[in-house]
Amino acid sequence: MLPAINLKKYGSTLQPERLSSTDAAQLYYNSLLSANEEMTNMWAPETVSRRDKVMQELHLWLLQLPAELGKTLSTCTPADILVFMESHWVQQHADTTMSDGSCIASPAGVNQCLSNLSTGFQLVGRIGDWCQLNPFGNPIKSIEVTQYRQGYRQKAFQIGYLEGSAVPMTQEKVFQLVDYLDSAAAATPAGFKRLVLECGTVMILLMWESQLRGKDCGKMTLGDFFYPHGEPVCYPLPSTVQDGFTLLLAPYGTKTVRGQRAAPISVTAKGEPAHSFVHRLVMYLHQRCMEPPFRYLFSPLTRDQQGFKDEGMTSSAIGKRVKQHLETATLYAGESNHGFRHGHIQADAATGVSTSQIGLQAQIKTSAIVELYKNQASASGRAAK
Repeated sequence: MLPAINLKKYGSTLQPERLSSTDAAQLYYNSLLSANEEMTNMWAPETVSRRDKVMQELHLWLLQLPAELGKTLSTCTPADILVFMESHWVQQHADTTMSDGSCIASPAGVNQCLSNLSTGFQLVGRIGDWCQLNPFGNPIKSIEVTQYRQGYRQKAFQIGYLEGSAVPMTQEKVFQLVDYLDSAAAATPAGFKRLVLECGTVMILLMWESQLRGKDCGKMTLGDFFYPHGEPVCYPLPSTVQDGFTLLLAPYGTKTVRGQRAAPISVTAKGEPAHSFVHRLVMYLHQRCMEPPFRYLFSPLTRDQQGFKDEGMTSSAIGKRVKQHLETATLYAGESNHGFRHGHIQADAATGVSTSQIGLQAQIKTSAIVELYKNQASASGRAAK
């Protein structure tokens, strides 16, 4: 039996003056209005503006439909979203010119629109995945809209759209950036700040040598490394290795391969150790062994900038860190994460590597996409010429 609660302990004998209904309503209105402003601060102002704009755009579009259909932001279905996108949004936002003169809405724009709508629906109370059993769930979180998002992007690639950086990275610039970071590290006292610089070096060399996308690099864990015969790598690795030492990278769940490990990518210690991913990886892991056990190869910094969080990095976070390093080294010329992949493919093509071999290494399924990457034209949100 639970002991009786001594209400006197909590001051229940006090009798505060009750608010009037009007005063209570005003108290709740003002406080919730203030709380809403605080909640809004979790998003950047431009993000809020974009979300509000597209939600209003959808709202006005729904209002043009016959009233008897009862279509509102609270009742619309995935089918309504698909009709809105195809008949209205992609037509109004076709600002990417293709090589044949036609214009399309960029896949990135479509993705951002749907993401903003998804958050907007959550804010109006449409929670959870939409399905026939949950018709008031979030219509963006449905099989139909997910397939549309992916299919739109694939179709854009097929007609000549190229994703990512307009400026391909070059091996020369990669090595220049690594040399700059090494100089900066040498001038930094031993400690966490130097480790962050070493982390940046390993990140840059991994993206260049493996051609993995930034998102896939950010999710890499120590469990994604294997020896050539397939056995998982045993840690700790030695602090140095000889040329020819080879590892396999097999990240779990990439953009190309979902729900399982991707085909392994071979990386070998060779050439100048300072410019070799495997050489720098073992050095980096040896330095990090002084920390508590960690899982992710790359992690965002803690709030106090004195440690790594126990989580992977997003593509955006990696891009910001790489851009910061390039700018500090006065090497930045518009490159982004995708520039490493784009540049390496072009470099391979220039040395005679076949389209099939390039596709295998870069994990690109179709030769047509490889050909687009090989094209020397810049292509950020533009068609390949």
